[in-house]
Formats: sequence, structure tokens, C-alpha cells
Amino acid sequence: MPHQIDTSLRFVRAARAYFHGRVLLRLAVFLAVALPLTWLLIHRAQVELRTTAHEESNRNVQNLSHAFAEEVRSTVTSIDLSLSQLRLSWLRNPAEFGAIVAEMNTHLQGQLLVNVVVTDERGMAVFASAGKLAGPVDLSDREYVRAALNGKGRDDLAIGQPRKGRVTGTWTVQFSRPILRADGSLAGVIVAGVAPSYFSRFYDSIDLGTDASISLVRSNGIVVARTTRNQAVQDSGRVLTGAPYVPGSGPFGSFHRVSRLDGIERYYGWRTLPEYGLVVTVGQAVKDAQARYAVQRRLLRAIGGVVSLLLVLGGWIALAAWENRRRAVAALAAAEARWQLALNAAGEGVWDFSFASGMITLSPSAQGIVDASGVLLPFDRGVFRRMAHSDDVEGVLRGLDEHLQGATPHYAGQYRTRLGNGNWRWILVRGRVVERAPGGQPLRIVGTVADIDARKLQEDEIRHQAHHDMLTGLPNRLLFNDRLRQALLGAQREGNRLAVIFFDLDRFKPVNDTHGHAVGDLLLQQVATRVRGALRASDTLARIGGDEFVVLLPRIGAAPDARRVAEDILKELNRPFITEEHRLEISGSIGVAVYPDSGSNADELMRSADQAMYDAKLQGRACVAERTSA
Repeated sequence: MPHQIDTSLRFVRAARAYFHGRVLLRLAVFLAVALPLTWLLIHRAQVELRTTAHEESNRNVQNLSHAFAEEVRSTVTSIDLSLSQLRLSWLRNPAEFGAIVAEMNTHLQGQLLVNVVVTDERGMAVFASAGKLAGPVDLSDREYVRAALNGKGRDDLAIGQPRKGRVTGTWTVQFSRPILRADGSLAGVIVAGVAPSYFSRFYDSIDLGTDASISLVRSNGIVVARTTRNQAVQDSGRVLTGAPYVPGSGPFGSFHRVSRLDGIERYYGWRTLPEYGLVVTVGQAVKDAQARYAVQRRLLRAIGGVVSLLLVLGGWIALAAWENRRRAVAALAAAEARWQLALNAAGEGVWDFSFASGMITLSPSAQGIVDASGVLLPFDRGVFRRMAHSDDVEGVLRGLDEHLQGATPHYAGQYRTRLGNGNWRWILVRGRVVERAPGGQPLRIVGTVADIDARKLQEDEIRHQAHHDMLTGLPNRLLFNDRLRQALLGAQREGNRLAVIFFDLDRFKPVNDTHGHAVGDLLLQQVATRVRGALRASDTLARIGGDEFVVLLPRIGAAPDARRVAEDILKELNRPFITEEHRLEISGSIGVAVYPDSGSNADELMRSADQAMYDAKLQGRACVAERTSA
């Protein structure tokens, strides 16, 4: 009997070992397939994150390079206008020219310090704003002076490469134009020198990480100015080769390269300024672009570990309980669909909608994103129309219908959803039908939802900063020039008149000197508010630098109408301003140019208005002057 019991026990142990061995063998085979597949999905998701970072960085640097190019274009245009005005002053009154240059730099309020040099027709320096000339200084060998001397009567702007000045002793970028007498003969050359670092100030307005860079480069590859986060890098004069510094590179683009100046790998966006022979670049370090998704990558690895553990446990349970295999496989397929979406959109909320019940299931993070009141909620198109912004509804539903009908493999849509406090939030919703009826009707769709409100606000802020003055909120030179061009097209098409009014503030410098720049800034804001109140809704008031403002009247009946508006502006400027308990009394010098009497295009109108403003200054300030021809 004991022998029989012992034999039976051995048989039970052998059967149990055999069963466990078969289960372990099947589990090993299952895991040999499932675990590599899981980590392959994790790897693919991480590759997609790197691709997303690359694409996002390319968009950012291209957008910022466009904004930087427009700022450089605005700066060079301002310098060119100043050169044109200063050479007229030189021809009219050389004795007072030093005072005029000093006044110009005062109006710029330190934002752009210009060193001015004038040569005679042989290229010998005869005037320098930086100080008295110690002796004869021959500048005829400088390319920007040589270009003007050999121009054969052409009035072209020349831009030199960065050099250490013989007169100032400092590194500057030189801009020059010939000085031509009334008969067209050459009287000399006027040169304006600007520190290369001025072109790098745009860096402070971007946020692309610790190793971002911006550069201003001549089209032949000579570096004009370059700045990184840690310091203003003194690379002026270095020569870069290859695209985009070779002919045929195109007007704009992007590239990925290890910097030949500091050895940092970056994504770059670039734009050309062909009218000035310049190229601007904005770069973001690859490590900074990828760092934005470091949390998601860590989360993906954690999810991979959790999924791997679940696969081990689930596989053991599924194989040990073979009778529940079909139900377990179905549950695993549904769970796998959720996990795959979660892996492809780490950090986002997950939702699951059943067409049969009309109910949507939300993960905790999804509840927070859409400000929902529960986990399981009724949902249909009527609910969606009430929660989504009316401007977004049709486009979202159209994209959803295309996916439900099988026209697209995935669904993705961006729209604004109303929160419980009444505010709007931008969200990105993605999904995929995971179950269909035999006839193809969708039964179930699973997806993710992400909060993209901050990204949308950042995009709007970048667009706003690129087109508006930060102090007054008025349009800047870029936006004003665009509206002027549009108004000119309308005027040419309809045969009507328009006007440009250019003015700056008299006695503004004493306000800054006496009360400080904070009071001066408040005064500029009050000037913007008061003058804007004196204009029509269709008119444009812009601040283009310092205390200089310009007004566009897109439609006027006759030339005297523009003068009446200018006189109304002058009345507003003559009224005292009360700022922080200070009574400030200023005025303005105002120039008026009317299309087509004063010019046939935007440049001629702006130049005529600017010259008219200087005429007002010569007439004693606090008055209005007009120009009848460009």
C-alpha cells in the first residue's frame, strides 16, 4: 500500500512537471515573438519622436529665419534711407553736418549707433562722426568706397565686409552710397558703419535652447555677424562655403550640418536678401530639439517594460488556462490597439468610443485635457457641436467621416473645445477604427487627445511679434509696408488717391534725459493711443523706430484731405501729455506724400514723406510740410 501511494505521488508530480514544461515551452515561444515585436514598436515610436522633433525644429528655424530676414531688411532699409538723407544734408550744409549726424543718432536713442564717414571724389576721408581726423586717411582701397567711386554715375548701395575701421578703430559693417552733384558728377562717398553685434540682437527674442545660433552672412560666405546663447561669437570676417552661400541655392530653405565655426550639430533655416547680397540663418542644436521629447522617450521605455511584464503574466495565464484562449486573445487584441496608440502619442490622453452604446470612455489625462466630468460619458455629433468652436466643426467632421468611410487609414483633427470656465483650448485629436461590422460599418474607434494650446499661442505670438512694435502694439515697418503695397494695388486698380504721413516727436530727447526712459516709453504709448484715436478705422498708424511714426490713409478724396489729417495729428501732439504726474509738452514735425503726386510706388512715397518731414524740421519744427514729387 505505501508503495502504491508513493507510485501515485510520483505519477502526479511527473504529470504536473510535464504540464508546466509544456506551458513554459509555449510561453517561451510566445515571448520570443511578442517581446521583440513590442520593443520594435517602442523603437518605431522613438524614431517617430525624433522625426517629429526634426520636422518641428525645421519649421521653427524656417519661420524664425523669415522673421530675422525681415528685421535685417528693415534695418538695412533704415540705414539706406538715412544715407540718402544725410548726403543731401552734406551737399546743402557741410558746416552743420556733424550736428545733423549727432541729432540722427540721438533720435535713434542708442538702438542703432551709426558712425558716418564722408570722402571726397578721390576716396580721401574729409569727415568722420567718430572724431576729428588726425591726418589724411585714404579709403579708396575699401571695396565699399571703390564701388561708389567706380560706379560711373550709378546711385547704388554698397555693403562692405566686416572690417576694423581706419578712422574709428572698431569693427563695423560699412554701407555706402555715392554723393552726386546736381549735374550728376561725383562729389564723394558717404559711408555709414554699424557694429556687427547690432544685427545679432534678434537672438534675445527666440527660444531654441542653449546652443541656438543666428548668423548674418554675405552671399559669398563672409560672416557679418553671429551670435550664440553663451556669447556674441566674434566670427565676423570668417568665410563659409557650400550651400546656401553658392549661386543657385534658392531664396530660402533648411539644412542639417555640424557647424564649421563651433562644431555643434544643428538644424538650420535660411533666407536670402538678394537686394542686399545677404543670407540670414537661424540654427537649433539637434540635442536641444530632441530634448523636448526626452520625457516621452523615457515614458515609452517605461511602457515597454510594463507591456513586457504584462506579456509575461498574460502569456502564462493564457497558456495555463487554455480553455479561455479565445476570450483572452480578443481582449489582448483590443488592449494591443490601445497600447499601440498610446505608444505613438506618449503623454496624451486616450479615448474609446462605441458606436453601439453611443458612450465614450476617457482616460484620466484625457478627462483633464477636455475638462470632462467623468470617465464614461454619452457622446454624439450634437454634443460635439456644442463643445467645439463653430469655426472648426465642419472641417473636423469632414475629416472624421472620411476615416469612418475607409478613405483614410487614420483620423486627425485640430479644434478649439470649450472648458468648464467658458474659455477655449486648442486640442489635437487622433484616432483609428479598430472594429467594423461585416458590412464595413464602424463599431468602435480608439484614439488620443493632446493639449496643443501652448503651441498655438506660441505660433500666434511669433506671428504677432514679427509684425508689431513691442512697446506700443502698433504695426511695425514690415506690416506697414505690406499694407502700403496692398493699398497701392487698390489705388492703381480703382484710380483713387492715398497718402503717407511721416512724423517724429519734437523735444522727445529732453523727456528721456530729464525723466528717464520709462517715462519716455509711457509717452510713446500715449502718443500712439491719441493719434490712433484721430484716425479712421481703415487708416494704419505704425511705429517704425524710436520716436518715428508713419500713417497710411488708403483712400482720400484730394491732396488737401491728407494735409487736414496731418494738421489734426499735429493738434493732438501739441496738447500736453500727463504721464506719472509729469506734464509733458512736445510737438511733431510732419511730412505728407500723396499718391500719385509724390511717387508712383511704395519706396518713392516713403522717401517723399521722409524728406517732407525733414523739410518741416528745417522750417522750424511743429509744422506740416508736403512733397509733390518723389
